[in-house]
Amino acid sequence: MRYLVTGAAGFIGSHTVDRLLADGHEVIGIDSYITGKREFLANASTSPHFSLTVGDLFDFTTVLEACEGVDAVFHLAANTDVRYGTDHPRRDLDQNVIVTWNILEAMRRRGIKTILFSSTASIYGDATILPTPEDGPLAIQTSLQSASKLAAEAFIAAYANGYGIRALIFRLASIVGERDSHGHIFDFCRQLRKHPDRLNVLGDGTVRRSYLDVADCVDAMLLALQHAASPVNVFNVGSLTNCQLTESISWITSELNLQPVIEFGGPGPAWVGSSPVIFLDSSKLTSLGWQPKLGLEAAVRRTVNYLSANPWLFSGLPEGRA
Repeated sequence: MRYLVTGAAGFIGSHTVDRLLADGHEVIGIDSYITGKREFLANASTSPHFSLTVGDLFDFTTVLEACEGVDAVFHLAANTDVRYGTDHPRRDLDQNVIVTWNILEAMRRRGIKTILFSSTASIYGDATILPTPEDGPLAIQTSLQSASKLAAEAFIAAYANGYGIRALIFRLASIVGERDSHGHIFDFCRQLRKHPDRLNVLGDGTVRRSYLDVADCVDAMLLALQHAASPVNVFNVGSLTNCQLTESISWITSELNLQPVIEFGGPGPAWVGSSPVIFLDSSKLTSLGWQPKLGLEAAVRRTVNYLSANPWLFSGLPEGRA
């Protein structure tokens, strides 16, 4: 099979590229390198079955050319920043909605019949059912990022039903692991490198998350690809348990052998649009035989170990912009 992977130099994208190549497929990657890292494609770049287009997915011609001869698309490129979305209100529309339309329209013109899309568990908002199933109620959207992902899901479903495309939509929980360079684990590790005696935490630390290692995430997508037959298939992808943020902080500081003073920013979530609890019902995936290989604590500790061994990832980023 010949796959296109958008965001190929990103966190989940680069792991997906490596896995597809290991499974014997041909892979075309596309990335603008705005947030992606060349280093993440070091292994892939040695393979004769991998090629990379450096370009902007906002440019339709670039997308159309990249889709030539492709059997299926892993659309993993996105703006993932929730916290600063209101500072750049156009960014989520462009990078998550318009870009997704570009992918879908290029697929239609090239006759590509399968898309795998990385959505977010944040679309459930302040979920009233825990763990939250795929058919659970969708909350009023409080972040531009989650709103844009939900809009992208709607476009994908409409194209699937209108043009005979098979869509696999993955609502991802907090994905962590090697090459993770975004989110609170990254931010906490960066802080503790600068001042190991204290850790500043936005909010009150009571939010709950279900961390999942990136390798388990890729396993889930590839297993679903083998079994999903409906025009539109939605899968929750998250750990089978969850923990409070303060628990993950204890794992991070323990792995770094530090005992910093924890300074909390105030009551409630860290910022507008931050869901207080993300705990997904992933039974659709487990019914197919999927089981995470790493638990919450092991996934967090693996991430910390990777970041400790790769301090170059922290260079050039201001604190709080994880």
